[in-house]
Amino acid sequence: MAGSTVSILVPVGGPSQPATAVRETIERYLATTGFTFEVIVLEDECYGAAVRRGIADARGNVIVIVDPDLPYPVTAIGDAVAMIESGTTDVVFAAPHDGRGEPSSLVRWVLVPYLPDTSLKLKAFSSSSAKLVAAETKHGSDACDLEIGFLVNKYGFRVERLHVEVAPGASVRAMNPLRALLGALRIRLTNRSMGYRAARRCPVCFSPEVWTCAQIPGNVVRACARCKCRYLNQFAMPDEDDTHPVRRVLRPHPIPPEMPEMVHSDPARAKTSRRRITVLRKQVPAHARLLEIGVRDGSFGAAASQEYDYVGIDRSPAVARHARGRGLEVYCATLANFVNTGPAFDAITSFHVFENMPDPHDALSRIKDLVKPGGILFLTTFDTEGLVYLLTERKRMAQNFRTHLILYSRSAMIELLENSGFEIESIGPDFEYRDHKFLRHVVGSRWPLAAPLVRAALRILPDPLLVGTGSIRIVARRRAGAAHNVRSIRAVEPTHAR
Repeated sequence: MAGSTVSILVPVGGPSQPATAVRETIERYLATTGFTFEVIVLEDECYGAAVRRGIADARGNVIVIVDPDLPYPVTAIGDAVAMIESGTTDVVFAAPHDGRGEPSSLVRWVLVPYLPDTSLKLKAFSSSSAKLVAAETKHGSDACDLEIGFLVNKYGFRVERLHVEVAPGASVRAMNPLRALLGALRIRLTNRSMGYRAARRCPVCFSPEVWTCAQIPGNVVRACARCKCRYLNQFAMPDEDDTHPVRRVLRPHPIPPEMPEMVHSDPARAKTSRRRITVLRKQVPAHARLLEIGVRDGSFGAAASQEYDYVGIDRSPAVARHARGRGLEVYCATLANFVNTGPAFDAITSFHVFENMPDPHDALSRIKDLVKPGGILFLTTFDTEGLVYLLTERKRMAQNFRTHLILYSRSAMIELLENSGFEIESIGPDFEYRDHKFLRHVVGSRWPLAAPLVRAALRILPDPLLVGTGSIRIVARRRAGAAHNVRSIRAVEPTHAR
């Protein structure tokens, strides 16, 4: 952290005598850290205006707002800077250990769950997040802190709390609950009247009503209020010639090794593949041309190649090599760069691969080009409107996004497919076979108290066992006409938060 540049803002809201000793204390401490720093004393009657002006003038890559009387150890500044510089978060809100200034549950319900403690001014930001959020604030006084917390959530920045020890007898004043509620309502009204820049739109339905629903290591998960989809909010560092401080992009995950919860026995996978072939057989005649996107272990391809002219693609070289070793025609390619050298396909299958495609509209457009008119698209995906997902969403959030970028709802998939030139033939729950070893592992790790009962029940049940996974199975047919033109909505992208 020796190369860090830190800007310290001290809003005093009046004469600067109280800030003189604090400034000297901060400078003495920062001189021992190796930081390149500046301390800016903000003399302004309005706290919000002072913060906006100070952040606009700050030159550091980490910006810290401190209290003018410094009621906590000066080392808390170094802790906040370290949290930002480590890359684990974009914004740090400090709070006393006793939580005396924490906004009420009513204020958090009106605004967002992650709000700064109104009894302390200590906050730290990365330079890009500070300049975006501060430029959008409208209010002054203590409501500015609530507004900062609201906008940080609205634009999808990562937030962490820093608990500090407040000196006994220090003058720490929390915001009046009534004033906090009135400030929260003013912020909401400002947002309803489009007073703030719109957040980046949902990648599925392009709605601006997207909010942070969870924080997971290294990222935040955004939820769309319209289509009920969840997607990973990943940040790209700005290029040297990029004038936008922050860009949000969805990138495919790196190819992960198989995890214990993804490893199923060969009999379970083979029976699941045969079950899927039975569904496909009702829609596609024998010897038709079939493309599988994401071949995984090749079990579906081995079963499908006995009845169909099978072709598979997978972006993992090891997976493609393994599938070719089983005698399958598999290419190491992504959907975007795959070149079809034969006639159009009669059917395309994708089993839990669509969730890792960063642009669903482009993916379906490419699929529509590869399948012939009247051809079948057979896919499985998670359902965020399903009961299984709703019951396990909070506990399984990080697990779900280890390998996925977007989790879709049933209604979103129907709308997405119909707007992309497909007609829904059937949609329903997806069932897969799981071996007893896998089921014991899952139950033992998630519900240890129920593990003995489940082990006893499994002794009398067949192995592998057909279970529901909380996913949906969709069979859609390509229309012969042109797809609805929904891409014109993207013309609003320059207004997105960057």
